[in-house]
Amino acid sequence: MTNMGIIDERGRLFGRLSILDIVIVLAVIVLVVGFIYNRTGQHVRQIIMPNTPLYVTFLVENVREFSLNAVQEGDIFFRQHERMALGTVTSVETAPAYDIMVRTDGTAVYAPVEGRYNMYITLACVGSITDSGFFVNGNLQMAEGGRLSLQSNRFLTMAMVYYIRERE
Repeated sequence: MTNMGIIDERGRLFGRLSILDIVIVLAVIVLVVGFIYNRTGQHVRQIIMPNTPLYVTFLVENVREFSLNAVQEGDIFFRQHERMALGTVTSVETAPAYDIMVRTDGTAVYAPVEGRYNMYITLACVGSITDSGFFVNGNLQMAEGGRLSLQSNRFLTMAMVYYIRERE
């Protein structure tokens, strides 16, 4: 007569169920419960301020001068591959672009890059302020630090949402 432990030599629990089978069944249960929760849970956005005039400032890093010249006040920007306008450019500001440069002696310094700029493009948009953030054009969530592909008639870029505020 052998002494039966909790897990036998074949990795079965009490000699009957494989531990791998139990893990797979538990994973499937967790996925099904998560799916049901996502579909039936209370994820409704509460709109606090609909149709709110907003300023959204985007940061486009490390561009050359010809890119600066391609963006002007009054230009209309779109989300790439969509023709629904996000907003109209109200201002374009620049600052020198910085990067880590290695000197001839081997030391590194954070210094401006000649001929490169950081561009701040501010768009006048209309959106909604909800309990979960800012939304432009109904369903496009904007959050500071988020990235978005923008295009106008003369400029296409990947930009970071730098700042969002209500227009007065």
